[in-house]
Order: sequence, then structure tokens, then C-alpha cells
Amino acid sequence: MRKVRSDIQLARDERKKEAEGNLISFINLVQPDRMLGSIHREVIPWITSTSGKTHKLLLLPRDHQKSAMAGLYAAWRLTQNPAIRILYISSTRNLAIKQLKFVKDILTSNTYRMYWPEMVNQEEVKREKWTEGEISVDHPRRKEEYIRDPSIFTAGLTSNIVGMHADLKILDDVVVQNNAYTDEGRQRVLDQYGYLSSIGGAHDEELVVGTRYFPTDLYASLLEREVDTYDEYGNVSSSEPLFEVKEYPVESVGDGTGEFLWPKQKSPKGKWFGFDAEILARKRASYDNRVNFRAQYYNDPQDIDNSPINRNLFQYYDPNYLSHQNYNWFYKRERLNIAAAVDFAYSTGKKSDSTSIVVVGVDGQRNFYILDIDRFKTDKISDYFAHIQHLFQKWGFRRIRCEVSVAQQVIVQDLKENYIRKHGLSLIVEEFRPTRWTGSKEERIMAILEPKYANKQIWHYPAGNTQTLEEELIFQNPSHDDVKDALASCVDFIHDKAPLDSFRMKQVNQPTFTYHNKFGGVA
Repeated sequence: MRKVRSDIQLARDERKKEAEGNLISFINLVQPDRMLGSIHREVIPWITSTSGKTHKLLLLPRDHQKSAMAGLYAAWRLTQNPAIRILYISSTRNLAIKQLKFVKDILTSNTYRMYWPEMVNQEEVKREKWTEGEISVDHPRRKEEYIRDPSIFTAGLTSNIVGMHADLKILDDVVVQNNAYTDEGRQRVLDQYGYLSSIGGAHDEELVVGTRYFPTDLYASLLEREVDTYDEYGNVSSSEPLFEVKEYPVESVGDGTGEFLWPKQKSPKGKWFGFDAEILARKRASYDNRVNFRAQYYNDPQDIDNSPINRNLFQYYDPNYLSHQNYNWFYKRERLNIAAAVDFAYSTGKKSDSTSIVVVGVDGQRNFYILDIDRFKTDKISDYFAHIQHLFQKWGFRRIRCEVSVAQQVIVQDLKENYIRKHGLSLIVEEFRPTRWTGSKEERIMAILEPKYANKQIWHYPAGNTQTLEEELIFQNPSHDDVKDALASCVDFIHDKAPLDSFRMKQVNQPTFTYHNKFGGVA
């Protein structure tokens, strides 16, 4: 019997030692039903590593267990070192108190008591400090090291923390909607963060976990902060980033079709966690502001106010005023000359662009009306032709521009010889080859579109793929740019093919007379 007890105790000691040395093992011990995805198993060793920087910034999308990881990390560090002083800060004191409740539940669980009974007295009245906002564990090491400050002290951003000293500061989602979208709110967060440096020890550590909300939020500031480094003589030699950073989007492509950071998974108890395209689509639909959605799920805040093309420049026409008469299209009374452009994507991989075909009509006053946007993925020539043929039959354009590289040249040649000619389409295909003199792709696109939008010459239709186009136009780093590329190509192509406007047509249609220069009268 004694040997059996000895074996049980030995196994328990081994498991305790493993949990104290490894956060994942600790989680598996104290919260065995906690679902960890591959992303959590990737970042946890990084968070706990002692070989990197003392300041770490982890930016994860919303709903990816950031706060749970932060709370578990606090409990684990306290278990490793009962004399540690942890300052746990959330955006509000109430949220910080909830996180402390999460940690307290771990420390008072039956499993935890079995392995670390000396940490917390079973009788709450005999505990050193156990309130909703701070705790001090009962481990004798605290008295041996004369620790005066709490084991964990919680605070909101505006809490009074005068006189506190901390070895480890954990900032858990301190940037939120209430403080991210105003200059005053962002400045308040920056000011409070600046004060935190005064309460840290000489060798304090800092873990910041959160989600991006705004281009100039606190996390943007932390990403730019640097610390001086010194040579052997005590002179400043260079500088390096203060924070070691891990930053992730919800999925790899940007439009819901990529590989998800935390793929949807089912727990043994039947509860679902993680993301797939359908879940992300529901999240996206709940946002009125897609810029905010992109910031919070892709960690990609966009400074759209300083974008060369912003939403204030978008204007919409009423499709009910389009009419088709005598083989011509009109918008109200103005005749439209119509052309199309295609941006081929000859790869169908998840990370590739789609093929986009944009149809544009221009009137005599050089208003450009986006009539149609077709967007699809394929690697079949017959599919390319089917989409072009459908738009040709619908709009009757006679010219289409195709941007060609080496690979795209093969597609265009095949289309012309084996499809357009054989099907008898009266369609001229113009091949366009950008050169280095026209600048980069983005420079070329903006050189064409920016002045047209600034002069209010481009008109959208309020449906279809217009939303995709507008996101590509206003975002600085869109996941794709195929639609705006095709639009720029089409506008550039059709710019000099505008018809006469109705006023000039009347002047042109007036009869003209030539007079005899000697005898007078009509010659």
C-alpha cells in the first residue's frame, strides 16, 4: 500500500513539475476542457519564453481567447513564483475584476489545491488578502521576501495606482471602442500607459494583448517604440524595438477564403470554437462600418480619412435612367460610348486575385458610369470567354482592353483565335503592356483614377460588386486590387472615346454654308 501511495505521489510530483515549467501543461491540468487551437499552441511558448524581450505585444483578432490566455498566464506565473507582484490592467476596472475572478477560480479549484495547497488558505477569512480587486496568496515565500504589494492588483485605465510596484504588467484589451475613436480617448490611453513605466521595477516585464481598432491607437504607438542600446563603454550605439511583436489576421487572404488562424473545432462536450467562412461572414454582416470590422478581425486599421480616394468622392447614378435606343446606350439624354477592360488572374489559388471585367460608359461631358463588374475565379479559357461573351451581348461594347504579361499573352491569343473569331463577335481586343515608365501598378492605377474621382467624374451603381471596388479604393492595403485595376484600365482606354454631348451635337447638326468669295451667294 505504501508503495502504491509512493507511486501516486511520484506521478503527482512529476505532473506538478511539468505544469510549473510549461504553460500548456498547466492549462491541461487546471482547465482540461479548455480548447486550444494551433495558434494558441504557437503563441504560448513565445509568451513564456525567457530568451526574448521582456516586453511583448500580442495582437489577435476578436474572439480568439486573448483574455483567457492572459488570465491563465497570470495564474501560471504566480504559481511559478508566489512572491511575484502582478499588475493586471483592462480597459475598465469591472473588466479587470472579472479577469481576477477567472484567476481566483483557478487558484481555489480542487485540482489546483491538490497540487499547490500552500498557495491559498482554504478558509477565506484567514487569507492575507482576498478582495474583488486584489489578492495576496498565502505562500510563506511572500513573508520570507518581505513582499508588501499584492500578488495581483487589478485596475482600469483610469484607476488610481499610486504607490504600486509590479514585476509583471499585463495589459488585457485596454483599447476598446469607447476609447479608440476619439482624439481624447486615445490620448487618455497613451497618458495612462506612460504613467505605468513609473511603477515597474528595474527588470519588470510587460505583456500586452489586444486587437487593433484605429490607425493611431495605443498599439500603433507600441509598435514604433524603441530603446537605446549601449556599447561596452556605455555609449549609445544604436536602438531597437522595445516590444517583441506577434500580430495575426483572422484568415490569410483577407476576404474570408483563406486559411483560418483558429479553424472551427468541436470540443469533447459538443461546443464549437474557432472560425470558418460562414462564421466570419456573420461577424462581417453585423458591422455597419467595414473599416472597423477589418481592424478588429484582420488587425489592419485603415486611415481612410487620409486616403487619396475616400467615400466622400463616391457618387451613384440611378440605373432607371439608362436606356437602349437604336443600338446605342443613353443615360438620360446623353449617349454613352461603352468599352470594357479585363484584369486576368491566371491562378485560382486561395491567395490569388480574381479575374475582373469592368464595363464603363462615358458621355460627352466625360462622366464615367460603371455599368457592370464581373468577378470570378477560373483557369479555363472557355470560362473567360463565356463571361466576356455574356457582357458583350448585354452591353454591346465593341472594344475590350486586356492587360498582358507573358502568361496572360497566351490567354489573350487563345481567346482571339479560338473563341472570339470563331463565334463571330464584332469585338476588338486591345492588348496593353505596362512599362516601367508608367510606374508601379498602384501608381498607375492612382494616376488614372485619383483625378477622376477628385473631379467627380466617376459614377457607381449601388449594387453588385461595387462594395468590393470601394473597399479596394479606400483601403491602403486591400486583400485584392483586381476590380480597381480593371476600372483604371477601362477608364484610361475609353477616355478619348467620349461622344459629343447633346449641346455640341446640336451645333454639329446645324447646316453649314460656303459662300462664293467673288460673286457672293451660296457656292
